[in-house]
Amino acid sequence: MIGLYKRSLFFLLIPGVIFLSQAAFAEEKADQKNIKSPTQKESVSSQTSPTELESIKVTDAHPREDLMPDSPTNPYRVESSARFGTEVFTQEDIQNLKPGDVNDLLDKATGMNVTYQGRRSPFFIETRGGGSFTYIIDGAVLPPSVNRILYKLPLAAIEELQIVRGSTSLTLGPSIPIGASGSGSGLNTGFIIIRTKQPRKTEAVLTGSVEKSIGGHPIATDVNLYLGTRLGDSPKINGYVGGMASMMDRPSQDSWFDGRNADNGMGNAGFTIGKFNMNFMGWTSSGNFEMQRGVKYDGTLDNMKWYYDPLQSTVLSTDMTMRWSPNQTTLLNVFKTTYDQKEYVESFINSSSSMRKYKEETRGIGLRHNARFWNTLIQLGGQMSESEGLGPNLSSNYNRYDTSVMGWSASVEQKLFNDRLVLDAGYRQDQKHIDNSSTSAAKDSANNDVDMDPAKIYALGARWRIMDIVALNGRYYHGEQGTSGDFDMRSQTGELHPEKQERMEFAIESDFKAYFRPMLTWFNIKTDNQKTATNTTYTLDSGTYYYYTEADNLRRGVELMIKGDILKNTSYSVSWTRMLKNEDTKNGVTTDNNGVSKPKNLYTLEISHKWRDYRANLSIKKVDSWYSSTSAMGTAEADLGDYTRVDANIKRLFHLKPCLLTATLYGRNLGDERYATRYSTGYYYDRGRTVGMELSLAY
Repeated sequence: MIGLYKRSLFFLLIPGVIFLSQAAFAEEKADQKNIKSPTQKESVSSQTSPTELESIKVTDAHPREDLMPDSPTNPYRVESSARFGTEVFTQEDIQNLKPGDVNDLLDKATGMNVTYQGRRSPFFIETRGGGSFTYIIDGAVLPPSVNRILYKLPLAAIEELQIVRGSTSLTLGPSIPIGASGSGSGLNTGFIIIRTKQPRKTEAVLTGSVEKSIGGHPIATDVNLYLGTRLGDSPKINGYVGGMASMMDRPSQDSWFDGRNADNGMGNAGFTIGKFNMNFMGWTSSGNFEMQRGVKYDGTLDNMKWYYDPLQSTVLSTDMTMRWSPNQTTLLNVFKTTYDQKEYVESFINSSSSMRKYKEETRGIGLRHNARFWNTLIQLGGQMSESEGLGPNLSSNYNRYDTSVMGWSASVEQKLFNDRLVLDAGYRQDQKHIDNSSTSAAKDSANNDVDMDPAKIYALGARWRIMDIVALNGRYYHGEQGTSGDFDMRSQTGELHPEKQERMEFAIESDFKAYFRPMLTWFNIKTDNQKTATNTTYTLDSGTYYYYTEADNLRRGVELMIKGDILKNTSYSVSWTRMLKNEDTKNGVTTDNNGVSKPKNLYTLEISHKWRDYRANLSIKKVDSWYSSTSAMGTAEADLGDYTRVDANIKRLFHLKPCLLTATLYGRNLGDERYATRYSTGYYYDRGRTVGMELSLAY
């Protein structure tokens, strides 16, 4: 009843916010009547034309209003003081970098380290030495199981991918994971926001590629078709409709066992009528995923045969925007996701076999209102999500669970001294409610119909443009989160305590010249009582669970990024992330993990050059070594990292009016580096040098 009561209160916010916006609109109209000069009038709507140095982004192309950094219709607007920690990859950037999948793209971002293992959670994405991200696709907040399904999302379907580091923009989404929470990490440390492609005009694009890795790997193929058109020429009444179908196939190979395939379908549509806009998106995918065989210390292959078949997922989302006036905007989004998976565990040396079913469904709604009064921006919002699944890892071996997360946020942003100084402050609170826990077969004795301790977060920010070409930025974050506990998280040695985090970031950035735009960032992340699963288990009501330990963690480092344009044909970006500290303190004993479980240094270099109908792109990433690898199998010492990966491609445009043909030759890991990033049942080495060709015909 308590959970139902709180959800009812949430929906009562909707008419309240609308009433507020109407009242504010009336007040604004009265204010505008008193405007005497063009200067005054301009300041009222200054949000649509900000004067500031750019945030970290690979290109500056924002063809859609809802993608513009300071647009009131952008549901993922971050504060001016937080944009130095935001990195954006546009559709053009993705085409130039030619990554293998979404995880490969993320690995090219500043300070990001993507590690891989051949088990249930294959990909781990960390920034600045640790942390966890929440993924959002067109407003749909994805649960932690996204770890093993996001590789299937076609890169051609992405118009923009935005990485928001630090999670200090409190209006973007929940501060804690929705869905199953077998992990002890409560507080989110960043967002990865994906916006799918919308047609800019009537267009059709057919793309096909083939690629092959050395070492006897079979040929992999990828085909996708995109169709889209715009409807209506009037700015007051218009719309669009688009759709994509794609197939990818990487055949299996017993000596490697990392085959995967997927059939994808995506459709979206939207319309604008006056001040109202509405968008729909649906993505469905079905395929299989093999978990790579580990190579043990002695060079032998692990004999376990793990794979998912089928691996099915669906994402549905709707978002609506009402612009009551230039300075009053209400945004609403609704979403639903489903994941159905079958996991098989077999052997390469005998006939043993087992199967588990995995299932999870999430749904949610979010409401936000942006109100600007002169140089003051106020953002109010609320979000609710529900999740149903099978146990802490979604397996049918566990009982069914039903949880919900309800949160609200408020922030204010103030511009001073002709916009040279911008201050902001925000508060967010998220609370998980357990309708039905998976910890017990007997419902009356389970952890049911209870509220967990809420996550409470405060954030402060400042941006000072001290010169026309130089700006200082600072962010502070304080968050508290009670122990996860919804799946009876336990310690072998004592009580688990609430998690607390403090984050500080300071950056100086300069737009010195077009060819030289540097930015230096210092960050400090302190976490008290951070939870980590051990390799020791216990049994409760026929379910098997891992014990957890907790430790205080301190991560500190610097990031240097320099980018620019040389003449009109060449652009570059270079970055260096240096970890100064990465320490765990447990029972009064401090352990230095810098260079032990995490690399000390990460370097990236990207260069793009175009001439006539040709374009060449080069991407280099260098990662230091580390040797400690922790997983459910225990802690192992191994040679990890210590590699330099070189990717490159060259493309040629052929003008076949009314069509454009693009031919691309590309290569990944051209140096054929044999590297691994995790060790559990063995090393999981990169596939090595991979070369391919892509043809794309666009109308």
